[in-house]
Amino acid sequence: MGTETNSVYLSSFFSAADVVIEHGVPSGFNLVHALVGRLAANHLPGVDPSPIVNAVLQRERASHTVVGEGVALPHARIEGLTRPYLALGIYPAGIPSPEEGGAPVRLVFLLLVPESQPARYLQILRALANLLREPGMTDRLAAVTSGEEVMQLLRRSERRLPDYLCADDVMDPVTLSLRSAEPLSAALDLFMTQQVTELPIVDEAGRLVGTVDSRALLGCFIPTGFRRLFPTLQHTPAPTMGVLAERLREASRTRVTEDMNTDVCTCQPETPAKEIAADLAERNATHCYVLDGDHRLVGIITLSGFFRRLLKD
Repeated sequence: MGTETNSVYLSSFFSAADVVIEHGVPSGFNLVHALVGRLAANHLPGVDPSPIVNAVLQRERASHTVVGEGVALPHARIEGLTRPYLALGIYPAGIPSPEEGGAPVRLVFLLLVPESQPARYLQILRALANLLREPGMTDRLAAVTSGEEVMQLLRRSERRLPDYLCADDVMDPVTLSLRSAEPLSAALDLFMTQQVTELPIVDEAGRLVGTVDSRALLGCFIPTGFRRLFPTLQHTPAPTMGVLAERLREASRTRVTEDMNTDVCTCQPETPAKEIAADLAERNATHCYVLDGDHRLVGIITLSGFFRRLLKD
């Protein structure tokens, strides 16, 4: 497996080991059982695959997922999974299509997605659809002889950035934040020790209430006219330095909310990456904060992280 589990690139959701190539013509049950079993063996040790097989087959009975041109996309949302899993079955001889007059099925993409991630579920289905719309891609995949060849084809098709990338795919986890009741001195400590320039401020429920910026915070502590004295700091009069010292002492008594910025760039996990880029550019911002439906902070998108994810091979 690739390490970028937040990426919507298909190659990040499975590896060569998740590809099954079978020259016979299996039954529907045996096909699903083999693909689910492969995912369970590679990624879900100790998990009984039978309930997952039943969930996929139940979904297929409700509405088969043959999408034309010899491709099927059986899928199910599974409670208890923490991330999506994808397997590919290749059947060069072709499996009879459940549709009357339909082309034999040669490619079967089996997708398992956590019950709690419906947006990710739709993203991966769209990604598969976009892949299979590429001229000749179905024939090329059906003709491969190894899982490694499949991965090579996918990676070549991913050179162009997909339109369906969203915040959930490019955000980083929240590792540093401040509680609204904390003093400004806590922000100063993090700015000095963690090499960050902006910090989110959240309330007791984890909801974003604002941010504090190192440059703006510096301005709060510099007395009026003090900047003009920087070139000759060694000659600074004692009263002026005393004012600065007093403001630094006040940092331990002043809450971060008193000097926070509330005009913050925010988005939801499903917000398209293109919209985020436009908002960052319009605001001349360096951070975008990802919020869930209850306004809780669930991720942070920085400019550097944004470009790193988008320009990933």
